[in-house]
Amino acid sequence: MLSIGDVAVYGNHGLCKVADTLVPSFLPKGSEKMYYQMISAIDRGGVLYVPMDGAEDKMREVVSAEEASDLMDGLDDMSLTDLPAGKKAEIVISDICKKNEAEDVLGLIKTLYHIKAVRAQEGKKFASMDEKYLGIAEKLFYSEMAYALDMEFDEVREKVTGILSSLPLEADN
Repeated sequence: MLSIGDVAVYGNHGLCKVADTLVPSFLPKGSEKMYYQMISAIDRGGVLYVPMDGAEDKMREVVSAEEASDLMDGLDDMSLTDLPAGKKAEIVISDICKKNEAEDVLGLIKTLYHIKAVRAQEGKKFASMDEKYLGIAEKLFYSEMAYALDMEFDEVREKVTGILSSLPLEADN
Protein backbone atom coordinates (compact mmCIF):
# COMPACT_ATOMS: atom_id res chain seq x y z
CA MET A 1 0.00 0.00 0.00
CA LEU A 2 1.27 3.43 -0.94
CA SER A 3 1.25 6.46 1.33
CA ILE A 4 0.82 10.13 0.56
CA GLY A 5 4.07 11.40 -0.95
CA ASP A 6 5.15 8.01 -2.33
CA VAL A 7 6.21 7.78 -5.95
CA ALA A 8 5.49 4.86 -8.28
CA VAL A 9 5.36 4.04 -11.97
CA TYR A 10 1.75 3.57 -13.05
CA GLY A 11 1.64 1.81 -16.42
CA ASN A 12 1.77 4.09 -19.44
CA HIS A 13 1.06 7.11 -17.22
CA GLY A 14 4.65 6.87 -16.01
CA LEU A 15 6.04 8.39 -12.87
CA CYS A 16 3.32 9.50 -10.45
CA LYS A 17 3.25 10.84 -6.90
CA VAL A 18 0.49 9.97 -4.44
CA ALA A 19 -1.16 13.26 -3.47
CA ASP A 20 -4.00 11.82 -1.41
CA THR A 21 -6.09 8.76 -0.59
CA LEU A 22 -9.81 9.42 -0.76
CA VAL A 23 -13.27 8.48 -1.95
CA PRO A 24 -13.59 10.64 -5.09
CA SER A 25 -16.60 12.91 -5.46
CA PHE A 26 -17.34 11.44 -8.92
CA LEU A 27 -18.37 8.10 -7.38
CA PRO A 28 -22.05 7.44 -6.67
CA LYS A 29 -23.32 8.51 -3.25
CA GLY A 30 -22.72 5.85 -0.62
CA SER A 31 -19.65 4.40 -2.33
CA GLU A 32 -16.84 3.65 0.04
CA LYS A 33 -14.26 2.65 -2.57
CA MET A 34 -10.89 4.26 -1.76
CA TYR A 35 -8.67 5.69 -4.49
CA TYR A 36 -5.16 7.03 -4.79
CA GLN A 37 -5.12 10.55 -6.15
CA MET A 38 -1.91 10.63 -8.16
CA ILE A 39 -0.12 13.51 -9.86
CA SER A 40 1.63 12.63 -13.11
CA ALA A 41 5.23 13.73 -13.60
CA ILE A 42 4.77 13.56 -17.37
CA ASP A 43 1.49 15.44 -17.70
CA ARG A 44 2.14 18.28 -15.25
CA GLY A 45 -1.53 19.03 -14.70
CA GLY A 46 -2.55 15.39 -14.86
CA VAL A 47 -4.41 13.98 -11.89
CA LEU A 48 -5.19 10.28 -11.89
CA TYR A 49 -7.61 8.43 -9.66
CA VAL A 50 -6.54 4.83 -9.16
CA PRO A 51 -8.65 2.37 -7.16
CA MET A 52 -6.56 1.23 -4.20
CA ASP A 53 -7.95 -2.28 -4.53
CA GLY A 54 -5.72 -4.04 -7.07
CA ALA A 55 -3.49 -1.01 -7.71
CA GLU A 56 -0.32 -2.95 -6.93
CA ASP A 57 -0.89 -5.06 -10.06
CA LYS A 58 -0.79 -1.91 -12.22
CA MET A 59 2.13 -0.16 -10.53
CA ARG A 60 5.78 -0.82 -9.93
CA GLU A 61 8.51 0.79 -7.91
CA VAL A 62 10.74 3.37 -9.54
CA VAL A 63 14.09 1.89 -10.54
CA SER A 64 16.93 2.56 -8.12
CA ALA A 65 19.74 4.97 -8.90
CA GLU A 66 22.06 1.99 -9.42
CA GLU A 67 19.62 0.31 -11.83
CA ALA A 68 19.15 3.58 -13.71
CA SER A 69 22.91 4.07 -14.06
CA ASP A 70 23.39 0.46 -15.18
CA LEU A 71 20.66 0.85 -17.82
CA MET A 72 22.17 3.96 -19.32
CA ASP A 73 25.75 2.67 -19.05
CA GLY A 74 24.71 -0.48 -20.92
CA LEU A 75 22.88 1.37 -23.68
CA ASP A 76 25.60 0.92 -26.29
CA ASP A 77 25.55 -2.88 -25.81
CA MET A 78 21.75 -3.14 -25.64
CA SER A 79 20.09 -5.01 -28.50
CA LEU A 80 17.62 -3.26 -30.75
CA THR A 81 13.97 -4.19 -30.24
CA ASP A 82 12.77 -6.62 -32.89
CA LEU A 83 9.91 -4.79 -34.60
CA PRO A 84 7.72 -6.30 -37.31
CA ALA A 85 7.35 -4.42 -40.57
CA GLY A 86 4.62 -1.90 -41.26
CA LYS A 87 1.54 -1.34 -39.14
CA LYS A 88 2.19 -4.45 -37.03
CA ALA A 89 5.08 -2.57 -35.42
CA GLU A 90 2.63 -0.17 -33.78
CA ILE A 91 1.10 -3.01 -31.76
CA VAL A 92 4.50 -4.05 -30.40
CA ILE A 93 5.57 -0.45 -29.74
CA SER A 94 2.29 0.41 -28.03
CA ASP A 95 2.53 -2.69 -25.85
CA ILE A 96 6.04 -1.75 -24.70
CA CYS A 97 4.82 1.73 -23.74
CA LYS A 98 1.78 0.35 -21.90
CA LYS A 99 3.86 -2.13 -19.87
CA ASN A 100 6.45 0.59 -19.22
CA GLU A 101 9.33 -1.58 -18.05
CA ALA A 102 12.39 0.69 -18.03
CA GLU A 103 14.76 -1.64 -19.90
CA ASP A 104 12.21 -2.39 -22.63
CA VAL A 105 11.37 1.30 -23.05
CA LEU A 106 15.06 2.18 -23.36
CA GLY A 107 15.48 -0.57 -25.97
CA LEU A 108 12.55 0.92 -27.88
CA ILE A 109 14.09 4.40 -27.70
CA LYS A 110 17.37 3.02 -29.04
CA THR A 111 15.56 1.20 -31.84
CA LEU A 112 13.49 4.20 -32.89
CA TYR A 113 16.55 6.46 -32.84
CA HIS A 114 18.35 3.92 -35.00
CA ILE A 115 15.45 3.81 -37.48
CA LYS A 116 15.30 7.61 -37.53
CA ALA A 117 19.05 7.91 -38.20
CA VAL A 118 19.00 5.28 -40.95
CA ARG A 119 16.03 6.94 -42.64
CA ALA A 120 17.73 10.34 -42.45
CA GLN A 121 20.88 8.86 -43.97
CA GLU A 122 18.76 7.48 -46.80
CA GLY A 123 17.13 10.87 -47.30
CA LYS A 124 13.76 9.60 -46.07
CA LYS A 125 11.37 10.94 -43.47
CA PHE A 126 10.84 9.32 -40.07
CA ALA A 127 7.30 7.90 -39.86
CA SER A 128 4.91 10.07 -37.83
CA MET A 129 3.74 7.02 -35.86
CA ASP A 130 7.35 6.27 -34.88
CA GLU A 131 7.87 9.93 -33.95
CA LYS A 132 4.76 9.82 -31.75
CA TYR A 133 5.85 6.70 -29.89
CA LEU A 134 9.43 7.90 -29.57
CA GLY A 135 8.09 10.97 -27.78
CA ILE A 136 5.95 8.84 -25.47
CA ALA A 137 8.81 6.44 -24.71
CA GLU A 138 11.19 9.32 -24.01
CA LYS A 139 8.78 10.98 -21.58
CA LEU A 140 8.22 7.69 -19.74
CA PHE A 141 11.89 6.77 -19.53
CA TYR A 142 13.52 10.16 -18.97
CA SER A 143 11.11 11.19 -16.20
CA GLU A 144 11.75 7.96 -14.28
CA MET A 145 15.52 8.17 -14.75
CA ALA A 146 15.56 11.84 -13.75
CA TYR A 147 13.77 10.97 -10.51
CA ALA A 148 15.95 7.90 -9.80
CA LEU A 149 19.20 9.76 -10.48
CA ASP A 150 18.12 13.10 -8.98
CA MET A 151 18.77 14.80 -12.32
CA GLU A 152 16.79 17.10 -14.56
CA PHE A 153 14.72 15.56 -17.37
CA ASP A 154 16.80 17.39 -20.01
CA GLU A 155 20.06 16.15 -18.48
CA VAL A 156 18.89 12.56 -18.85
CA ARG A 157 17.76 13.23 -22.42
CA GLU A 158 21.13 14.76 -23.30
CA LYS A 159 23.01 11.83 -21.81
CA VAL A 160 20.92 9.21 -23.64
CA THR A 161 20.85 11.05 -26.97
CA GLY A 162 24.60 11.65 -26.70
CA ILE A 163 25.21 7.93 -26.37
CA LEU A 164 22.75 7.11 -29.17
CA SER A 165 24.24 9.64 -31.57
CA SER A 166 27.69 8.11 -31.12
CA LEU A 167 26.56 4.61 -32.08
CA PRO A 168 27.35 3.28 -35.56
CA LEU A 169 24.38 2.96 -37.95
CA GLU A 170 25.50 -0.12 -39.81
CA ALA A 171 25.50 -2.34 -36.71
CA ASP A 172 22.11 -3.76 -35.77
CA ASN A 173 23.19 -4.51 -32.22
